[in-house]
Amino acid sequence: MPLTSPCVRLSFAVALLGGASAQAEEVAATAESARDVAPRNYGNLRIGASTSSSRPTLCLELSPIELLSVEACGNGSGFLHHEEEPELAHFRAHFMLASWKTPLGWLQPRLGAGFAELQLGADGSGFHFDGTGPSGLETAGPEVVASLRALLPVSAGFELVGELGFGAAYLHHAPRLLQPQSAFQPTASFTLGIGF
Repeated sequence: MPLTSPCVRLSFAVALLGGASAQAEEVAATAESARDVAPRNYGNLRIGASTSSSRPTLCLELSPIELLSVEACGNGSGFLHHEEEPELAHFRAHFMLASWKTPLGWLQPRLGAGFAELQLGADGSGFHFDGTGPSGLETAGPEVVASLRALLPVSAGFELVGELGFGAAYLHHAPRLLQPQSAFQPTASFTLGIGF
């Protein structure tokens, strides 16, 4: 049958449309499965409230691998303000336990560990795990935390990030500070911010 016959042209058009349709379905399936995967959060900056400070708490979090992140949280003492007031700063790593899709975004329960530094005055250099520092106003110790993070994809790879966390630090030398403090320092915090 010649290639110009109506039957051959019709068969050729049906084959092309069938292939295009299959490709369109494959692209749609890939897009649908991408919506079922939580966004990869490489870093975020959050601000909120914490029981460990009377000022707003800032948290900077970086995630070198998807399940593991590191963060530092504090009230910005020493660079955002120079007022000498009590602060419990946190330096910890988080491990993501799961990621649940919700109608609004993703919920991710996490566990973390690291250390906390309690300072009652101006922040001195270094961390003092074995005492109260030269001024007698700061000490540090281990900390554990459990948190629930929420990611809401916004646009172009950016997410709104919220986190509710509960932690506890043990600062062995806190009772020896110039203003004695409890060695057990529980904290609760809620922060919101933007990530990518």
